[in-house]
Amino acid sequence: MLTRRVLSLLVCGCVAAALCASPALAVPVVDGRFDPGEGYTLGRYLNLTVEGLGPIAQQGELWTYQDPSSGDVFFAITQPKELIDNTYGANTVGWPRAHNFSDLTGSDKAQVQLTNALGQTVLDFNFDYFTAVGSGYDSLGATGGDGKILVGQLSWVVEWATSLDYNFNVAGYKLTTNSPATDAEYTPNITYPDWVYEVTYEGRISAAAFGTAGYGDIAVPVLHDSPNKLGKNKTWTETDGTIPEPTSMALLAAGGWLLALRRRKRNVVA
Repeated sequence: MLTRRVLSLLVCGCVAAALCASPALAVPVVDGRFDPGEGYTLGRYLNLTVEGLGPIAQQGELWTYQDPSSGDVFFAITQPKELIDNTYGANTVGWPRAHNFSDLTGSDKAQVQLTNALGQTVLDFNFDYFTAVGSGYDSLGATGGDGKILVGQLSWVVEWATSLDYNFNVAGYKLTTNSPATDAEYTPNITYPDWVYEVTYEGRISAAAFGTAGYGDIAVPVLHDSPNKLGKNKTWTETDGTIPEPTSMALLAAGGWLLALRRRKRNVVA
């Protein structure tokens, strides 16, 4: 039978384990595959307004993390699969008309804008999604394709990757005709289990971009998908509210369960 002391130790152990595994103790890996558990600490929803249609119910996500040692800022932008995804060819999901691989390499990009703590725009750039290069396909970030620097210095964009970049160049699934077959729930394909269906942009910005003022904020003024599932190209975004950090949610759930168990045992423990 569990004693109060044992239950207390279990609660403390749960807290300690969660803190040890906390994303705050890790640094994100910029590979195009978004995982909030790898280090991102602040998540915000993105309200979406599609050209010619207005606001839509689905929301995107914007996650950030600032490395306390270097001051560099990591970010990940993910669009809802109801708007755009990495399915194409014979295996599209939710597309009302044909969606080809070339649609994702034509002119897709995200505008990323960063400010310092004084509210001044220090870096503004278009982030290329995926482009044909000599060796195959790659995301060119702000260096080429549909990417370019609008304000600031190219050297400040230290790392970048996208989810289709991950699928081709990390997972090694170089599929230019049909994406992996899946269902409406995007169940992983057993032949291509690591295929990322979400459209994600991930990057790292040098602390040098913010100068002595330090980092302020990040925004995603516009996303360009040609086309999206609604038959449009441009989507404007606005941050709205925070997303609970996964580790915090797990900690609260586990701690709540143990505390409830302790209360139930109160009348029977020694």
